[in-house]
Amino acid sequence: MDKAVRRKCIVARCRSNGILVRPDADNGFWLSLLLTFALLLNVVNRDRQPISLIYKRTTILCSGMFLQSTCIFVSFCTKEPVRGSGKVLYTTLTTCITSFLFWMTLNENVIFSSLSGFFSCVLYDRILFYILIKMPKSFTLGEASLVCQGLVAFLYTAFIQIPETFIYDKLKYNTAGQMQLIVQISLLASSLVIILCHFLPILRNTICFWILFLLVASGTALLPIAGYPVFFKLFEFIFSDLKRITTVMIYLLLLIITSIFVIWQLHRDCTANTMLRKIFHFLVLFVYLPGLWYQCTLLYVASAFMLALLLLLETARIIELRPIHGILEQVVKSFVDEKDAGSVALTPIYLLAGCSLPLWLHPAPCDLTDSAGHDFLKMMAGILSVGIGDTLASVCGYYLGKHKWNGSNKSVEGTLASTMGQIVVVFIIHEMGIIQLNTLKAATAGCAIITNALIEAKTNQVDNLILPLVTYIVLCTV
Repeated sequence: MDKAVRRKCIVARCRSNGILVRPDADNGFWLSLLLTFALLLNVVNRDRQPISLIYKRTTILCSGMFLQSTCIFVSFCTKEPVRGSGKVLYTTLTTCITSFLFWMTLNENVIFSSLSGFFSCVLYDRILFYILIKMPKSFTLGEASLVCQGLVAFLYTAFIQIPETFIYDKLKYNTAGQMQLIVQISLLASSLVIILCHFLPILRNTICFWILFLLVASGTALLPIAGYPVFFKLFEFIFSDLKRITTVMIYLLLLIITSIFVIWQLHRDCTANTMLRKIFHFLVLFVYLPGLWYQCTLLYVASAFMLALLLLLETARIIELRPIHGILEQVVKSFVDEKDAGSVALTPIYLLAGCSLPLWLHPAPCDLTDSAGHDFLKMMAGILSVGIGDTLASVCGYYLGKHKWNGSNKSVEGTLASTMGQIVVVFIIHEMGIIQLNTLKAATAGCAIITNALIEAKTNQVDNLILPLVTYIVLCTV
């Protein structure tokens, strides 16, 4: 089918379903493969360490969601709309294939396999269409697919691991496992607040919201983990190690610096340009590098907590929650990105998620020394591609860019700066002994850097989200 005809069909299908995708961007169908590919590569290439059963389950789950995405995208490309019976048919097919994969590859029982296949395909399908309809102009089809896959994968993992952990009491002496459980519970708690506010308008009232928030926060903080409340476990985790305390102090200092910068920009009473927005990318380096080097678990916990906070703050802005709505609205208007075409400001959430995705997706991100260890370069995929590459591409493109890529407003000079900057950083951390590179690993790192630099130059998808994933996938091939 001709590209113009296909685009016309997709636009017609979106309109018939009440969907308004983000304007001035292609559909990004290829994004629906990224999460599955990242997980699958980890399963295949982890010869040194065994892969947990829940990780293998999540990989198959995401494979099922990719199949469902493919069916949806194909149905959107047809000249005639796919009716209800057609949708039931392809959903049943993907459910059966996913269930078969659970049963065949993991030797799961038939009931569990069927429920997992149903969960992956049907729930994903419902959430995908619901978000696309309720959040107009916020996503391309590919971006929505990637976000929804991540959401469903998290829910599946949490609802299996949390009961299993409590039943078998596996976490008595396992600090990393306790922190993972706390992260899952905290993200579920914040999701509960957001969902209740969405479906129950009365909770958008200022007093009702704060009562709900205090109840959920208190319940989460007092929930017993290995015999002690969550807040006590967190306190013990942070203050039992001097290096951890030092890292937390560094993070607090960076938070103060960021706040001062935001206040300064608000007093200027104008919209920040691309250069000013990239300062956040630069600050990310000082958060993630020390965390990956010697406080990996703390970084894992802090990144998840910050995600929950950003989601709650954006919810507070949307429902116009007093007394913080005014300042939140000013911040969004001042730092709004051109890709935030909808009513929801997703760019800061994407920046955090993109830099953290390698940490969240890796089967064992932290070694026994609480460092990223042998996988340090893989864990750097986010800050390498976004914190360094994307920042240098914007800065150098802004000041030096004279030759534009065909069909793009990005400059060749910016792409070269992105590539060279990332190569220099990789070389420096190699010389410092933080990572060990042989010929194959160096060549793979070079391929990852060139790939993310070219995608940054040519894509109109949200680069904060896709560049880290693409870089991580290439680095996971060795």
